[in-house]
Amino acid sequence: MANEIITSAAVRETDSEKPTALCLGGGGAKGAFQIGAWQALQEAGLISGIKAAAGCSVGALNAALFALGDLDYAKQIWSSIRPADLLAPGTDGAFFSRDGLIRIINALPLERISNSPVRVHVSVQHQASGEPVYFELNGLPNESIKTLLLASSAIPHIYSPEHYLGTEYLDCGRIPQGYVCLSPVYHQGHRRIVLVSLKPVLPLDPVIEYPDADVTVIKPLKNMGNLLTGTLNFAPERIAAHLEQGYADAKAALEGFTPQPQTKEEMNAALVQKMTKLFPNGALLADFIQGFGSRLAPNIKAPTLGGNVWYDNIFEVDGWRLQQQRTAGLKSHYRILDPKNVRAAWVLSPQTLLDALCSYENAQQNSR
Repeated sequence: MANEIITSAAVRETDSEKPTALCLGGGGAKGAFQIGAWQALQEAGLISGIKAAAGCSVGALNAALFALGDLDYAKQIWSSIRPADLLAPGTDGAFFSRDGLIRIINALPLERISNSPVRVHVSVQHQASGEPVYFELNGLPNESIKTLLLASSAIPHIYSPEHYLGTEYLDCGRIPQGYVCLSPVYHQGHRRIVLVSLKPVLPLDPVIEYPDADVTVIKPLKNMGNLLTGTLNFAPERIAAHLEQGYADAKAALEGFTPQPQTKEEMNAALVQKMTKLFPNGALLADFIQGFGSRLAPNIKAPTLGGNVWYDNIFEVDGWRLQQQRTAGLKSHYRILDPKNVRAAWVLSPQTLLDALCSYENAQQNSR
């Protein structure tokens, strides 16, 4: 049952356009960080490209809010939360009561979440097996959506588990795959993913776990507190501070994010912009080819005449050149020549090259 993904009966479409997915980690009150990140994504013009949202714990609540498509409403929900809503003494073995969270969820327009064009997934932990399970909320009745949102936030030893379809489920935040919540959107076909973590250090490396995905990570650049001072601190001033930090840290992370281009001219501009930023010298371009060239077309290092007749140079550095075939009907053919005119790499889809460049950039950022 490991990494089980349970979807509704919603209509399935082909992700030929490679839309972006949004993944949201858990962290209690720190979840306001993700609302600030949402604002930064919106200002960057990236919201319309996000077709799926998946979340763990408070990230599941935020994924549901994102599916509603109203940033101001999400801010209103977060600004209305008070410590007594979530930290009142519990019963039946629970440290805290769920009554406040139930009131918040009951106030949401759950039928709009069910019918949202954004596909929404939540991660929960199967209590008996300890494995992560992912449920899609689209197409589900209101009561099921409420139960799954409560289950995703049922932190072990703090809140009671939730019963759903005869099984008990808990918060999945302690399981690396469940926390990052990439699995359901990845298996849905998404390869462009924005991950908003509430932890400065991810529990797994998305570059290793999902090597063919372009994952942009937004995470806190400064400490947001421990369990008591951060996760369970729902004081209004702390929520406001987390929201501001999410906005600032997301703005910094999104400097390297390239929206998917729509035309060949936009694609070439995006390639030049990305390669100019990543490769100030030829040695770094050679490093990219060595580590990420396998994501492009299978290549045999063949000598060429330099492509002066049939190719246009798109990008150059230290004798290295990215070239585009100029023949009509073959303009999706790109190749990279080294200073000796040997073909070091080639590709038949410029989007594949751009995705590889973005993955290389994310790998460099995550290694710092």
